[in-house]
Amino acid sequence: MEYEPSIESDEYEQLFEDSLCDDDNDDTDLDFLLEGRSPTLSNLYFDWLEAEYFPHTSENPSAGDQNRVNQGMHFGTLSDPSTPLGYLAHICSKVTGLLPEQLQSRVYDQGIINLYDPGEGIGDHIDLLRFEDGICGFSFGGSASMRMILATDVERAARYAKEVNDEQGECVWARVRAGDLYAFAGDARYRWTHGFPKQIDGKDNVSGRRISVTLRKLCGGSGCISGL
Repeated sequence: MEYEPSIESDEYEQLFEDSLCDDDNDDTDLDFLLEGRSPTLSNLYFDWLEAEYFPHTSENPSAGDQNRVNQGMHFGTLSDPSTPLGYLAHICSKVTGLLPEQLQSRVYDQGIINLYDPGEGIGDHIDLLRFEDGICGFSFGGSASMRMILATDVERAARYAKEVNDEQGECVWARVRAGDLYAFAGDARYRWTHGFPKQIDGKDNVSGRRISVTLRKLCGGSGCISGL
């Protein structure tokens, strides 16, 4: 399905100009592109993603539907900015300072699209080592708080972990809103877990239906690391 962006890439980049900021904890190598200033484009993406990947998914995760679809996958080079995911990859390559210089022009070839309704989340984890350094995430729809924890057991953290609320270690929180773009590289990619708890202080973390898009590159050649 072809999708024609309603705004040119250079205009979109300008919308985000000067909104890139480092987290207060410089040791994480985590960058956030905060306060996306194109709500129209963000809403368009939310609507397209919901229709494309989750057209029949109930907004009530407790309805007992064991076949509930809340994840989509894309495999293949994302180099065509005239397609929805290709355009997001194009944005990642154009935002100066989002990723280290050696990763800025990389071509993504894998995308994961996750849907979260209130009461849903994802446990603290580090993305599998089958993916290279440099991971970009986009958030559309409802806002949610992301938790990052300095991993004390990298081997455990390197695979999907169950929700752990008593994890020891340094912790960083960030509120992720519609249109926000964030990236992990270096230590943020390999040494810090990230996750979206289902609830915080007894309240649902996700404010409303939220769809995230994570862009990654499968390992190949020198981009892979076999251990930490």
